Amino acid sequence: MFDKWLKLPAHYYLRITALLILVVGVAVSNVLMSIGAIWIISNWLIEAKFSEYGRRLKSTPEVILILFFLVYAILSAAWSDDFWYAFHDVRIKLPLLAIPLALGTGKPLERNVFYFLLYVFIGIVAYTTIYNYISYITSSAETDIRQMSRFISQIRFATLVDLALFSTVYLLLEQKLRWYLAVPLIVFFLFYTFFAQVLNGYILFVVLFGFTFVYAVTKIRRSIIRWGMVVILAAFAVTGVVYLRQIIKTYQGIDTYTFAELDLYTQNGNPYYHDTTNTLTENGHYVWLYVQQQELEQEWNKRSEIPYDSLDHKGQPMFGTLLRYLTSKNERKDSAGVWSLSAEEIEQVENGCTGINMNNGLEAKVHSFLFEYEMYQGGADPNGFSLLQRLEHLKAAREIVKEHWLLGVGIGDVDSHFQQYYEKTNSRLLPENRLRSHNQFIAVWIALGIVGLITILAIFIFPLCKKSKRDYFLWITLAALVVAFAFEDMLETQAGATIFALFYSLAVFRESKYTAQS
Repeated sequence: MFDKWLKLPAHYYLRITALLILVVGVAVSNVLMSIGAIWIISNWLIEAKFSEYGRRLKSTPEVILILFFLVYAILSAAWSDDFWYAFHDVRIKLPLLAIPLALGTGKPLERNVFYFLLYVFIGIVAYTTIYNYISYITSSAETDIRQMSRFISQIRFATLVDLALFSTVYLLLEQKLRWYLAVPLIVFFLFYTFFAQVLNGYILFVVLFGFTFVYAVTKIRRSIIRWGMVVILAAFAVTGVVYLRQIIKTYQGIDTYTFAELDLYTQNGNPYYHDTTNTLTENGHYVWLYVQQQELEQEWNKRSEIPYDSLDHKGQPMFGTLLRYLTSKNERKDSAGVWSLSAEEIEQVENGCTGINMNNGLEAKVHSFLFEYEMYQGGADPNGFSLLQRLEHLKAAREIVKEHWLLGVGIGDVDSHFQQYYEKTNSRLLPENRLRSHNQFIAVWIALGIVGLITILAIFIFPLCKKSKRDYFLWITLAALVVAFAFEDMLETQAGATIFALFYSLAVFRESKYTAQS
């Protein structure tokens, strides 16, 4: 319509503008994501080339699969009890309709425009990571590194950082980015990924790195160079395993004690509690040796406004946080240990910091994982521990799937079935921690049954069957989205649905030198 009025390709530029807003918005703003999604579908409707849209739709089964998924989700409201929640869920998923429909039935995105969008995406993620990092290291009150992401969920942002890192690699391989710009970006994104301590960020990096390595090897014609790269990868793998084993060994304990040689009394003459059968450690030191709780409580209450028998700012038992922090410093858990803490360390403990190495990258993450798993095996209270809580969520999801594997519970009743399970089993999870599965594949199975699960799997698999296997960007994008689905209910939030719809559409519905040849 606007093209005829203005005698210019107005709709073309409006579509690019909408994509720019979306590319920036996914990293910094839900509002921009909403504006971009509304903008792109409005432009599509106003352009009104419906006969052309219909013709392209017939040759774009990915869009048909997405439309079927959304229609089936709406129909599932018929066997849901909570209609309003179903309506809310459908509204959240609207970006799945807007973005793939506009890009999948429109003219394929030109390669130059696609490269430009990647430049903008990499730039905004680079800016955001720098801002997050500087804000974190300059904030004296901030102790939880998992809150370093200032604009969106740290889990979703970890996915974006990995995507930006390997998009930079892609542009480098395509000779669309100079090495002296690409290498610093790759190094910084890599540093941020490991500094941020987000598990899905680590896993996604390993997956995309492995694929990139295989892709690079297949591109090399000289066998001696290929074998040289395989040797290099093997060396990296061995180094990684050795490093990981060293981290685990450190966690398992670096102290050696003889029970008869342990001091029995504090400097104040109070008896220590020693549990020599408890192997729980923090930073390699045993938590339940040299504990004098009366002195801890008395002196802690003098130094902090948060009572010893209360909760820290993360909702964890205050005494447990203090015990672990003192242990990580190899201090005894008595009055002297409490007074060895600086004012800044007192504030860190109050904020839920459980160890002096809590934010020490991969080592801290592995220690945290091992600690929580050991707690879980011992039947510990899962509240305040992300791994323990996730295991409880998955346990609930497994039981719900067993009962409703065929048709699902309908999109309106997913949350209510989780809450019913927690109530029925007298779950120890606090009400605010009684969440869903944190796995989108399982969430779809619970809501829509086996048909929904097969459809969402087909949405991922079909482009790989249809497109060229040499399309590096397609593979890394779909791999990133699969890993993201495995760690969060991505389509249950507007931001997650927008990220999926945007990057899936950019990967699948763009003009490619590979698809152009097919």
